[in-house]
Amino acid sequence: MSCGLIVSVWMIPTTGQTAAEIAGPETERAILSSQEFHCHTGYSLAQCQKDILELRKVLAHYPIEGLGHWTWVLVRSQDWKPISQMLRLNPESPAFTALEPRETFLEEALFVHDPQRIAELMEEWQRSMPKLLELAVTHELGHAFCDEPNEAAADHFGEELRNGRLTRCRTSTEPRRKRVGTAELRGMKPNALSTP
Repeated sequence: MSCGLIVSVWMIPTTGQTAAEIAGPETERAILSSQEFHCHTGYSLAQCQKDILELRKVLAHYPIEGLGHWTWVLVRSQDWKPISQMLRLNPESPAFTALEPRETFLEEALFVHDPQRIAELMEEWQRSMPKLLELAVTHELGHAFCDEPNEAAADHFGEELRNGRLTRCRTSTEPRRKRVGTAELRGMKPNALSTP
C-alpha cells in the first residue's frame, strides 16, 4: 500500500478529538470495520472484550481506515515471553507485528493486568501505562502502514502519528530479514474469543 494513499485519508480534527469521537460510535465502527480483534488462548471473554474496547479507542485516534484489513491479537502476559522467545523476538517488547499475515500482537500488560510486568515495562520504556499502550500501538502502526521492518523508521512514523502528523514512509535501507511468517504463527492463532 502506498503511503500517499494514507495521506489522502488523514484528517486532523482541530479540537483534538478523533473523527470517531466527533461523529459518534457509528463512525468509529465504520472506521474500524476492516480491523479484526482477537484474544489468544486463556483470556476470559469478559476481559477480552474489555481490552479490545480499550484498543479500539486508541486505534480510533489514528487514520486506521488507511491500513485496510488488519488483525490485532492480545496475548496474556504469562504467555508473552515464551512466545517471543520461541519466535526469536525481544521478550521485553510488549508488541510485535507480522507484516505478511498483516497481524499485530500486543501483550495484555499494556492493558494493566499484571503489576509485576507493568513495573518492568514502565521501567524499560520510561512511560506510564496509558502512554506505553499508545507508544506500542503507534510504533506497530509504523511497521504496518509502511510495510517497514526497520525499528527506527517505525519509531519515527509512530512519533509523527502521536504528534498529529502523518509523514511519508521512509524507504528503509535495512535489508529485508526473515519475518515472522504465517506458518510460525499458526500455533498462536487466537481461540474463539473475538469481537466484531
